[in-house]
Amino acid sequence: MAVLVVCSFVLAGCAGTPGDGTPTATSATTGPSGPEATDTPAETATGAGTPATTDGPETGTAGTGTADADDQPRPQVELRDGNGTVLGRVTVTVADTGSERYTGLSDTEELSESEGMLFVYQSPGNHTYVMRDMDFPLDIVFVAPNGTITTIHHAPTEPGESGDELTGYPGYGQYVLEVNRGYANRTGLAVGDTVAIPARIATADATPNPDSE
Repeated sequence: MAVLVVCSFVLAGCAGTPGDGTPTATSATTGPSGPEATDTPAETATGAGTPATTDGPETGTAGTGTADADDQPRPQVELRDGNGTVLGRVTVTVADTGSERYTGLSDTEELSESEGMLFVYQSPGNHTYVMRDMDFPLDIVFVAPNGTITTIHHAPTEPGESGDELTGYPGYGQYVLEVNRGYANRTGLAVGDTVAIPARIATADATPNPDSE
């Protein structure tokens, strides 16, 4: 969107080009970085609105790929503050394979206020996202395995930029939620709050959303 070995990927709205070896989102397994909400990334990535690099082939989790079945409603995540108060609900498209995470939202023209994309990894790690080919700005929310928000970035579009010119947005988590820029501020969503993950997507230690299977 964990542990002692470092593997680099670059992500934000999308990930790197599949099979080209070009990082578009960094996903190192060096353990959680300190929580933060920031507009200024700590390192450079080479993508946009998607991971900066691909992490190789990976099967989807529980059949929840980007192209959700026509007869199955898209899952919904619930955002809660430290007291359990619901701050918002976001209907998400799930990106849980390398190619889906690479594409991310880069081929999406717009999102409604209550829509987003949830990037899902098989294990937690450090990831870097970039705004490659994005048509609209994003809030990029990194989420730990248990659902706790570790980092929030507010990412503008970068028209005309590519490769190393793109700003990298790093963070630690097993999930990365992307929504329209400004959504976190409008709802009061902050580092330390919780993203309740639909049961069919969530890991065993995640905060489940019982209203979304």
